[in-house]
Amino acid sequence: MKTIAKSEPDGLMTLDQAVWVDSARMSGTPCFRGSRIPVQQLFDWLADGESLDEFVREFQINRNAAIAVLRYASRSICARPTSLPSD
Repeated sequence: MKTIAKSEPDGLMTLDQAVWVDSARMSGTPCFRGSRIPVQQLFDWLADGESLDEFVREFQINRNAAIAVLRYASRSICARPTSLPSD
C-alpha cells in the first residue's frame, strides 16, 4: 500500500489518514481509507452541485477525510499558479 502525505500542522486529518492507494484494490485508484469509494467521486459529486454534507451522508465517508482531500487538492493547485494555463 502506498501512502501520499505525512502530516497536517493544524491537527486535522492528514491525507495519509484519509486516502489509501493499493494496487490490489480498485487497480490502485486512490480511495477513501477503509472503503472502495474513489476520491474522484468527491470531486464529481461537488462538480454536479451536490454538497459536501450530502456526499458524506450518501457514501458514509468521514467528513474530515473529505476535507483533507479538498485541502490537499487546493494546495496542489494554488502552489503552482504559474503552471496553470492562461486565458
